[in-house]
Amino acid sequence: MKNLLRKIYNLHPLVGFPSVVRIGLNRELKRQFSRLKKGVVMDVGSKLSPYKSLIPSTEYLRLDIDPDSKPNICSDLHSIIGYDNYFDTVIATEVLEHLYDPQLAIDQLYKILKPGGVMILSTRFIHRLHPDPQDFYRFTPDSFNHLMKKFSKVEIFHHGNRLQTLWYIFVNNKIAMLFLLPLLNPIFALINVKKTDFPLGYVVYSVK
Repeated sequence: MKNLLRKIYNLHPLVGFPSVVRIGLNRELKRQFSRLKKGVVMDVGSKLSPYKSLIPSTEYLRLDIDPDSKPNICSDLHSIIGYDNYFDTVIATEVLEHLYDPQLAIDQLYKILKPGGVMILSTRFIHRLHPDPQDFYRFTPDSFNHLMKKFSKVEIFHHGNRLQTLWYIFVNNKIAMLFLLPLLNPIFALINVKKTDFPLGYVVYSVK
């Protein structure tokens, strides 16, 4: 019976409909991608490269630890062999919270960037547990400034706010989906504030 219910749920027209988190994240990422210059790009931990069309590149490589995803470079992010000072841009979206040693990983990404190269990363702050395969951390602006202390410039942007956080918690369940409440996600995602104590996530733009 559980398997039947799961199959019925997976056929629901709103499965995969973007959450208020994803809408806000994509809006902020698009803003930061527009600042990039064309160059050699490394996309870290992304199996589908959903932002490739938004990122200017002369060469676009993907790094992942899973060989079945057929990455250009198959490697653990904590230990990247070679490629020192090679990339103009490094993209790491929704990866940092899944890493057991984020400082080591950030240092590895710093190593493979050219001087003056840009790293754009994003990570969740208020969010449900989502092990993929593990979910280790949540980060704050103080965390980013500490982790990226080697970078010459670090800019931190939030997305989400108190109202969007409450909405995300309220609507992130199967009952809300059955009542089509996620259709209101784009409306709640229109609410922007300059400062908040309740961000859903962060996007960080840093320069080596």
